[in-house]
Amino acid sequence: MRTSFAHDVGKVFYLLLLTFVAFVPAFSYAQSYPEVMFIFDGSGSMWGDAGGKAKIESAKNVMAQIVPELAPEIRVGLVAYGHRRKGDCADIETLIHPGSTDRSKLLSSIQNIQPKGKTPLVDSLITVLEGLKHKENETTVILISDGIETCKDDPCSVVAALRKTGIKFVMHVVGFGVGMEGKIQLDCIAKAAGGTYFQANDAASLLEALLKISGE
Repeated sequence: MRTSFAHDVGKVFYLLLLTFVAFVPAFSYAQSYPEVMFIFDGSGSMWGDAGGKAKIESAKNVMAQIVPELAPEIRVGLVAYGHRRKGDCADIETLIHPGSTDRSKLLSSIQNIQPKGKTPLVDSLITVLEGLKHKENETTVILISDGIETCKDDPCSVVAALRKTGIKFVMHVVGFGVGMEGKIQLDCIAKAAGGTYFQANDAASLLEALLKISGE
């Protein structure tokens, strides 16, 4: 049976991502259409425990709830890393190209992710952000990661450099069960991307972050 603590973590993590999605129209209605791009952690550590349940299962459940709540005009995209091969820093896959309206494919793609490998954050971020360079509308990017870069150095500086090129994006980052080193790196990424970092390591801290976002 799922513990009360696990239930709280899953519930507030869901509310946190729902709040992110609520921000998308504010960023994008002035453009042709609002858009959100998810970067999903499929590294082996996603099998780790978070509140009595594997992080990958909690994340999948959250996404299964959040995607149907998206307003119909919001376009979507999805990149996953570490989900196909162990020890391969090139294991990055664009599962849904930016600007898609296919919600069913988005959901099925997420449900099919089976964590296996490393955390190539730098190349994943480059894949996503360079894919947005010709877009007129600003894209909201949501990175969900349970760890730090394991293939290259300094994803923070990479994001800052790409933002200076004029690519129109803002990125929020959820650190799911990360330690201090992970928090520092992921927080830096969010700041470099003009977004906010939220640490989802227990129900209390998730709720505190949600309250700060909602202004309650």
